[in-house]
Amino acid sequence: MNIGGLVGALLPVFFVLILGFLAGKRNSFDADQAAGLSKLAVSFALPATLFVSMTAIPRDLLLQQGRLVIALILSHAGLFLLAWACLRLAKTLSSTAAIIYALMLSTSATPVFGLAVLQPLLGPTSSGAVGLIALAINLTVPPAVVLLEMDAASKQKQNDSTSTKQNPILTGLSAGLKSPLLWAPILGVAIVLAGFHLPKVVASCFELIGSTTSGVAVFAVGLILAAHPVSLSRAVFIGTLGRITVQSAVLFALLHLLHVVSPFAREALVCCSFPLATVVVLFAARYKSSQSESASMLLFSTLALAVTVPAMLWLSR
Repeated sequence: MNIGGLVGALLPVFFVLILGFLAGKRNSFDADQAAGLSKLAVSFALPATLFVSMTAIPRDLLLQQGRLVIALILSHAGLFLLAWACLRLAKTLSSTAAIIYALMLSTSATPVFGLAVLQPLLGPTSSGAVGLIALAINLTVPPAVVLLEMDAASKQKQNDSTSTKQNPILTGLSAGLKSPLLWAPILGVAIVLAGFHLPKVVASCFELIGSTTSGVAVFAVGLILAAHPVSLSRAVFIGTLGRITVQSAVLFALLHLLHVVSPFAREALVCCSFPLATVVVLFAARYKSSQSESASMLLFSTLALAVTVPAMLWLSR
């Protein structure tokens, strides 16, 4: 196992995270500026990254890995819907928090540093696995956006007596369907399945703004950590443990039930033990729910990489 590769993948993440934390502690960014950085990452940079990542997946790869793709979709989008349905019944969680926690369980930070961690350890097949994981995550985020927008519209209707004529479900669906996070990955998949190749100059345009996703997102997480003290609550402990174990266990069971034989299966299992996706923390800040908890879980689940990656490699050998 290449420990140097793992350390080399984590150091940049921690550097930018600490940089954002120090900037927040020095009050270099006010609340509006921090919200602006989050909006830049969620509304512009991330959709561009999702679109380009979809168009970069080979068409043959999508068509030949049918069972693995089904297992990944079920362990991401399916797990999200199941977790949301269960968590919304908990009396201690708000409706928005239930969505945030469900997304935390069902998405990982694989698109942020998956290749940097896996390629030194497992070789060139890692790129295919990361691409398929990104596809599954891209299909999971849009339903979460729709649910979050529906929840926000419902709350706005309750607080604004002038909006009684608007249906919160239709308002939320409209806002969610207009979100670039929804149509960007879907458009990318459509282009791949249609057999079109995105011109290099067009891809470069999206990659230029998309390249800021990881840095801006992690920096914004640092600002959130500075604004909220690190939480050591029971919810943070359970959430962190759930993030690094539940999805891997679900995918492991699905791989056996569906009799999946794929060179990407082992890498996919490792990816499912990665920290929660930074977009979860950005959503928590944007919709003002579980900000301290999600940021703390990101911190602890990232620290846990030193244990989860070697453990998953050993268990999946």
